[in-house]
Amino acid sequence: MQHDGVSELAFSSAVELLERLDRRELGSRELLDLCLSRVEEHDEAINAVVALDADAACAAAAAVDDARARSEEVGPLAGLPLTIKDAFEVVGMTATCGLPTLAQHRPERDADTVHRLREAGAVIFGKTNVPAGVSDWQSYNELFGVTRNPWNSERTVGGSSGGSAASIASGFAALELGSDIAGSIRVPSHFCGVFGHKPSYGIVPVRGHIPPPPGGLLAVPLGVAGPIARSAADLELALELLSGPNELEATGWRLELPPSRHERLADFRVGLWLGGGAYRVDGAYAEAVRGFAASLERAGARVSEVEPPFDPDEIRDLFLRTLFGIVGATEPGAAEAMLALAADDATGYASRLGRAMASSLGEWFGTLARREHLFRAFRAFFADHDVLLCPVVPSVAFPHDTAEGGPHAGQLYRRIVVDGERVPYFDNFAWPGLATCANLPSTVMPTGRFVDGLPAGVQIVGPYLEDRTTLRFARLAEAVTGGFVPPPALSR
Repeated sequence: MQHDGVSELAFSSAVELLERLDRRELGSRELLDLCLSRVEEHDEAINAVVALDADAACAAAAAVDDARARSEEVGPLAGLPLTIKDAFEVVGMTATCGLPTLAQHRPERDADTVHRLREAGAVIFGKTNVPAGVSDWQSYNELFGVTRNPWNSERTVGGSSGGSAASIASGFAALELGSDIAGSIRVPSHFCGVFGHKPSYGIVPVRGHIPPPPGGLLAVPLGVAGPIARSAADLELALELLSGPNELEATGWRLELPPSRHERLADFRVGLWLGGGAYRVDGAYAEAVRGFAASLERAGARVSEVEPPFDPDEIRDLFLRTLFGIVGATEPGAAEAMLALAADDATGYASRLGRAMASSLGEWFGTLARREHLFRAFRAFFADHDVLLCPVVPSVAFPHDTAEGGPHAGQLYRRIVVDGERVPYFDNFAWPGLATCANLPSTVMPTGRFVDGLPAGVQIVGPYLEDRTTLRFARLAEAVTGGFVPPPALSR
């Protein structure tokens, strides 16, 4: 695809832009002006960016340009404009998490991850849209409305980091900060045709993320923060900066992630699983993932079809019990509200999720004990395989469906279409939960294939704490499949 100079610059990777900034072929203020102008020109149709702090960003960009002009040492992200998911606290802008009760919340301190990005020299100029309470695979809320997919405005961008992925795909910013507990980095990356990384649990601090409410210090089980970008190299760079102990742990330990298991595609042992049962996948999307795997096999990777090392239904049950145990403990009345719907729910989800929300402390510890067996089963699996390839969710980006009824009850009555069949919206939980429940890293990248004109991504799951393995595999695969492609309507 041919671009004029401006479009090519807008859709360059973060690493490419930083190299140009370092060579002083491009100024930070010049790059920021480009990002702001693209938001002004294109975001009315997309609605990804919900807050701006242009004055502070311009001052920060000018300071970086001055430092480079004086040949001073600058940070690894110096001068790179970023947008940030509106679940993270960023000084100078509101942090609403899409909730009317937080419409005027202006934090006095950056989230820890945001602080690390600023310390590396990033220029943060905007916040991006999320679903209310970051609890949906679509991005819309009462405050800011619906974010539309840059590939097809009738389709969702995904959630909850939907505005983040749309910002990257639209050429507004080259790097974003997202968060993920049930696919919130991975699903939007898949739907928007970009790269995203869900880190191993616990390696990136999450203080300053909402939820929990502002001022909360609890790191929610399962929840992580991670980057979204336009290349695997961008993800690698960002994770190096974001990962490390939190402010209390830093007294006694250091994080030393092991290097990638391999540096050549031909050395990777790749497992491919396309599901079954509760792990639904649309046939056309499954063929895109299979075609991606076949391309890598032709390039030398050793690909074999596999089954997960643990009963898939057990993994899904453990994930839902853990996730909705958290929901029940933090949202008073949620269990009762969900259980009240069980009699009229043919899917069985109301009863299952309601019971999880109402679980006792003893049941919670029982679930944690079962997860310990899951962790060890995956460790054994990854003794014989280096990565696991699988779908991200059952389909590519689906049409907007913003029926009211609350973040969980309303979703209970929604449906998605898989091979022409209307299936429960909550079937979206299965594929993301595979990696989340086991605390595993998962990198999502474009397959280079499209379904109904929409990008199709793939999930690359790796061993616990071996994030560099999935990221390097994605980087090698990118060279084979072509990586990020700009949405046609925005690249002209």
